[in-house]
Amino acid sequence: MLSDQRDVERMRILFTGVPGHGHLLPLLPLARAFGRRTDDVAIMVPRTYVPVFAEEDMDVLPAGAENPTVIDEVIRRTGEDVRGDATRETMVEAFTTARIDLSADECLSAAREWRPDLIVHDPMDYVGQFLAAACDVPRAVHTFGSDVSADFIRATTERAVKDFEGRGVWWRRASRVLDICPSVLQVDGWQAPPGWLSLRPEAHRAPDTVASRTAKPLTGVPRVLLTFGTVYTNPEVLSPLLRELAARGAGLRVTTGTTTSPDDFAVDHDLVTFEDFLPYDELLKDIDVVVAHGGSGTSLGALAAGIPLVLAPQGADQGGQAERAAAAGAAILIAPEELSPGAVARAVADVLGQPGYRTSAGKVADQIAAMPSPDEVAANLASALT
Repeated sequence: MLSDQRDVERMRILFTGVPGHGHLLPLLPLARAFGRRTDDVAIMVPRTYVPVFAEEDMDVLPAGAENPTVIDEVIRRTGEDVRGDATRETMVEAFTTARIDLSADECLSAAREWRPDLIVHDPMDYVGQFLAAACDVPRAVHTFGSDVSADFIRATTERAVKDFEGRGVWWRRASRVLDICPSVLQVDGWQAPPGWLSLRPEAHRAPDTVASRTAKPLTGVPRVLLTFGTVYTNPEVLSPLLRELAARGAGLRVTTGTTTSPDDFAVDHDLVTFEDFLPYDELLKDIDVVVAHGGSGTSLGALAAGIPLVLAPQGADQGGQAERAAAAGAAILIAPEELSPGAVARAVADVLGQPGYRTSAGKVADQIAAMPSPDEVAANLASALT
């Protein structure tokens, strides 16, 4: 709770998330908004993620298990690798018990030393939920897209409640749900939970104090961004797609993710422009269509700019997120069993040849622009908690 010695207008906000760019980067707009209020802001991440946030104007608290450590522990416990075709029970183990067992003690020590007034975390981050309960501070869930994983989240929450109790900590509901999904993309029949607040999503950008490197210009037509995120970039899958699009004259900007390099792609490098990690808003500049995996951050960032998509889900909740974008008329969804170079090329041609896709993407962009800004939501939260 707030200390009597503290200025009640100044808060201490701790952000946490499952270690992964897709979970952590969507938290940044709100974290920066709290910083602009001159609140004290920190983000807690495993040590390998510290460089990702080194240029942010916030404290970076190195704590928690690295993903490979959690994966190895899950394999030891279950005999299954969550990077493959794992069972639901194994996935629950990875997000809850295994990660909590490997992270809770170190993270709790760091959190108690930093003394947050509020913890903001992504929906799958049960370490953040544990810290809020153990530190007796309110927490806010920061969503990462439409509510397509509700059943899985119920299952993981049931497990986490037992994990917490085993550590003498009692799970508590979030005080606020900060929802970055525009209503046009939400699942049918969805109802706002208690404490719901709408929050405008933003494509990831560099900090205001840092000059971002710009993307290399494209010369072909149409101008296509192909990005499968930091986890699902597989050159064996993407190279045939790139060769087909290049053969049709497209200007291609391709992200290499965090584990590949341009040399891993079997394509004519004179026809493809590769980019390593760049803020997403830079990658989207001058783009006509985005070909992607359906990750919510990738999809929402493109739609916020009014850019239509071709989506080929690869795993996680990407299929559900892609279905919502397609249902809104702003994307073409290619199912995994239908993915081929020809299917992608035809979908790109359809998206660009039929004005309805860009019109629908523009309508989503208008709805996103009308959502409360991170600065407005930060002020709302501060007012409610002081």
